[in-house]
Amino acid sequence: MEIQALIDNKVHKINAKIIDLRRKIHENPELGLEVFNTAALIAKSLSELGIPYKDGVGKTGIVAVIETNSPGPCILLRADMDALPLTEMTGLDYSSKIEGKMHACGHDLHAAALVGVADVLWSLRDQISGTYKLMFQPGEETLNGAEAMIADGVLEDPVPSLAFGFHNWPPLDTGSTAYHPIVSFAGSQGFAISLTGLSGHGAHPHSSIDTIAAAANFIVQLQTVVSREISPLKPAVISVGRIEGGTAENIIAETVTLKGTMRALEPELFELMRNAIKRLLDGLERGMRIKSEVSFSNQVPPLVNDQTVLKRVVRSAETTLGKDNVLKMPEDSMGAEDFAYISSVIPAAHLRIGSRTPGTDTVMIHKPEFSPDEHFLEVAMKLVSRIVIDLAAEE
Repeated sequence: MEIQALIDNKVHKINAKIIDLRRKIHENPELGLEVFNTAALIAKSLSELGIPYKDGVGKTGIVAVIETNSPGPCILLRADMDALPLTEMTGLDYSSKIEGKMHACGHDLHAAALVGVADVLWSLRDQISGTYKLMFQPGEETLNGAEAMIADGVLEDPVPSLAFGFHNWPPLDTGSTAYHPIVSFAGSQGFAISLTGLSGHGAHPHSSIDTIAAAANFIVQLQTVVSREISPLKPAVISVGRIEGGTAENIIAETVTLKGTMRALEPELFELMRNAIKRLLDGLERGMRIKSEVSFSNQVPPLVNDQTVLKRVVRSAETTLGKDNVLKMPEDSMGAEDFAYISSVIPAAHLRIGSRTPGTDTVMIHKPEFSPDEHFLEVAMKLVSRIVIDLAAEE
């Protein structure tokens, strides 16, 4: 029997079990590196299959290793596990049971699908070659999970030769997949700014130093960094996503905090943006009499597809889904993905896999109404299994 038929038969047998696992994960979303219950569900599934694994990697990550009876390279497969701080509004029978937390990015799909892929690879280990390292990662949304797992040795013993990652994508119907020819996700870096002035009564602004006015002035100035200091041919964006200040409507705020992100496809642009923020704050201090402090989070690199690996991944995807269902993404993405920490040190490729129910409107990720088509799981298990088996066979 051909390998695709073997994969398809196995996926057909386990699909209902994987859907049930996904729903259990979905009902109990967890944030950041604190995915203890999710990790326990995955560990239980791996234990029942007899697949060896190590838990507590990067605090709550899990690494499973499947060795076959034929020599070949070590292929790393990665799926994320964490949720978002949103209140679910889907009305599903298996909606989140935890107020203010939701799997609104589909990481429940990813984790469950990778368990299914593990089951497929384990069942075929006498008929395929190579070694497969499965990386169940926390903290993708906080962009610190991959680094934490790398620090705990996920890229060691055995050392992966290639890596593959995937993400569900609601603008695509289930049964299709898409890729970026070069950069799959932008680089990203967060910033936090504190402005300090002098509090006072709203009726006497002349005896105060107004940090809210200063913050508003700064946000307006910030928009000129990309539009006037970076070439329009080089995609970049700076966004302020959070601002806090003040205690009452008639009191001029003494402190204001701002938090935001910088994103770009070219890593060298981040130094320019950081310097611009510092320069604007220096001017704000002189012009509006406030004091300022700024800190920057770790800079996540762009996720760049290795061209050789990508070509092989696309070829396998076309074999599995048909050429008409393997698409080139029409534009670059300014989103960020910490799988980039893997792709920056190991040749890697990343795919978007369709999660929209055919014939329905798109509801994007990170929205409380996000409800992907569970047929994604069957497609992802078949597709990812075939891709990594082919990668191991061709290396």
